Amino acid sequence: MRQAEQRLRVIRLILIWQLVGAVLVGLAGFFWNQNAALAAFLGGMTVVLPNFYFAYRAFRYRVARAAQLIVRSFYAGAAGKMLLTAGMFTLVFINLKPLNAPAVFIGFVLVQTLSWIVPLVISRQEAAEADLSVSEK
Repeated sequence: MRQAEQRLRVIRLILIWQLVGAVLVGLAGFFWNQNAALAAFLGGMTVVLPNFYFAYRAFRYRVARAAQLIVRSFYAGAAGKMLLTAGMFTLVFINLKPLNAPAVFIGFVLVQTLSWIVPLVISRQEAAEADLSVSEK
């Protein structure tokens, strides 16, 4: 059970940091102009909202006896995430005038990289904590 709780903690941290990242890339966009700020923020949110949906769908079942439901919910979550991502890009590209496409993609890529960086940082912190606890004994 501890391992499942740890995974959920990491997923929550990823989602929180992606939301923070979307806000930060939006704020950083102000170095160009207001339109770039909005475009970068919307590019970041194109990662965040589908990931929230996926996490909700994929991790709502935790009972071992519900294995079939878990697998089904993962597939539904992944399909929904892809559809939401495509739909959000479509909405941004149709409705954002004037469109700053590089800012949209920069926001998307920077926020997406947090799904790789956050688990790496957490695993390094846990390894360092484990080393400390071993050396204290």
